[in-house]
Amino acid sequence: MALNIRYFAALRDAMGRSEQTLDTLPAATGEALIDWLARQDPAASALAHPSVRLIINDAIAPRSQPLRDGDTIAFCPPFSGG
Repeated sequence: MALNIRYFAALRDAMGRSEQTLDTLPAATGEALIDWLARQDPAASALAHPSVRLIINDAIAPRSQPLRDGDTIAFCPPFSGG
């Protein structure tokens, strides 16, 4: 399963990159992806925070949503403005 992953704002800083492509991934859901990423890189544990939004193909999605080959996944922390 190939996935394009994007990190925004503070998550981009924590991960040290704005995006990555995974060519082989044994993750079937957003939650499984987060768990897998956290095992690969301790900085990815920030993705598990409940306030971090999972966006699949430009739509906010529950972490239980199944992932498909070619999906674009984005992780967005909460935003505030003023």
